[in-house]
Amino acid sequence: MTEVQKSYKEAQKETVKKTAEATKSIPEKDKKFIEDEINRIKELSKKPGESYVLYHKYPQLNSGLSLSYWGLVEEFSSYEAYLKRASTLEGSILKQPANLPAGYKFLSATIEGPTKGKFVDEVKAEGKKSGKPIYAKKIEWKEAADIRLKYTNGKSTLTFSKYTKDTEGSKKKGFFNDTLPANIYPKSVFWYDGGKYEYGVSATSDIPREKKIAMLKAAVKK
Repeated sequence: MTEVQKSYKEAQKETVKKTAEATKSIPEKDKKFIEDEINRIKELSKKPGESYVLYHKYPQLNSGLSLSYWGLVEEFSSYEAYLKRASTLEGSILKQPANLPAGYKFLSATIEGPTKGKFVDEVKAEGKKSGKPIYAKKIEWKEAADIRLKYTNGKSTLTFSKYTKDTEGSKKKGFFNDTLPANIYPKSVFWYDGGKYEYGVSATSDIPREKKIAMLKAAVKK
């Protein structure tokens, strides 16, 4: 075992020890309430469109975080199922570009809801006011924060993505290459249109930049 591995292992042990000490003062009835509530939300969030934000009175039981999210990530194994869901959303989405290279077929898709916004402050305030060990609130979202479409020809993978840049939006405009060394794949091209979202296409094989840009333009539906 290297010194780095030893240090990492010791740090893990120390974290576990501190967590255990921090939870000793939490009443058992609160721990039971938290366990039951998380299990309830876990089941509810399995239903399509069911998304929840949980406020944790005891963040030490949640890796030090006061919030957790359930049901915000939706996964699809067919393009038809993805498109049916994506078509109900507001704002831009990704679609299958008509100019895909020959042999590429749909592999998977994901749609992610927002983890930032006014609702976050609302959940925190309501959670604190409730006094509950854990407070759950169902959230409704109409615009995806991130979308990812993957295609493969059996050897290489093409990935199209839409993702949130930041709260103010990117001030850059145009198409930009990644900054990876020439021999490192996947290779990506990013499209900044000046809005709050950015788009990208990455390939694990050598596809010309012009071709990537053409495909990305065809994949974004605004």
